[in-house]
Amino acid sequence: MPNKSLRQGALLAEDPLYKHVRNRIVQSLTEGEWKPGDKLPSEPELAARYHVGISTIRAAIGELAAAGIVVRRQGKGTFVGVHGEQRSVYRFFHVVRNDGREDLPVSELILYKKARAAADVAEVLELPRTRLKSEVYKLRNVLRVRGIPVVVSNIVLPASMFRGLSEELLREGGRTLYAVYQQHFGVNIIRTVEQLRSARADSIAARTFRIEAGEPVLAVRRVAYTFNRRPVEVRHSQIDTRNYHYRIEQGDNA
Repeated sequence: MPNKSLRQGALLAEDPLYKHVRNRIVQSLTEGEWKPGDKLPSEPELAARYHVGISTIRAAIGELAAAGIVVRRQGKGTFVGVHGEQRSVYRFFHVVRNDGREDLPVSELILYKKARAAADVAEVLELPRTRLKSEVYKLRNVLRVRGIPVVVSNIVLPASMFRGLSEELLREGGRTLYAVYQQHFGVNIIRTVEQLRSARADSIAARTFRIEAGEPVLAVRRVAYTFNRRPVEVRHSQIDTRNYHYRIEQGDNA
């Protein structure tokens, strides 16, 4: 029979039982019980652990897999997702050549500094207003596809979550920034919220893309979150859309 506390919690919150199991698994991931790349216990083991049926476990794991938090591997089991794998890179990189060709981007750090967060960014990142606790890292990053700069981004991270972050680590620590976050600081990006709009290239984008300032670009504002809906990153990007476009796929390919 399902664990009484889980069942009562589901009834009180009017949520399906599998969502409470999902939240318990997420809590274990947050606490570091299972690290990136680790194999999760089998479905029967998880069912016994949470005192629920196999169908409830499958529903919980299915939702985590759909969110990219875990990865199912046929015949091998379920594993905690790892940033930097090709599957993970394309989960958050939506820029595609106009002929449909997909190429992995190469990241180049061009600015790194520590500063105090602007008020609006501090609010988004839910930072305290004290000077020390509102410190952030400010990064500027260029993504190149086949050697051509396609995206330039200004990125803000809360310093309290990335103690010891250095320019060297950003350059050498992983295939992508999200891989650096995960592998060196235990911060897993599991969700992003983006706003897209048309804009005119500022001087930095113009210099990067070798276009005139004021020419049209696509502007994207992203807020990235880790477990428990905690905001981790605010990113403002400009994208050169002369030969590339922004593609988002939704729904099942079946």
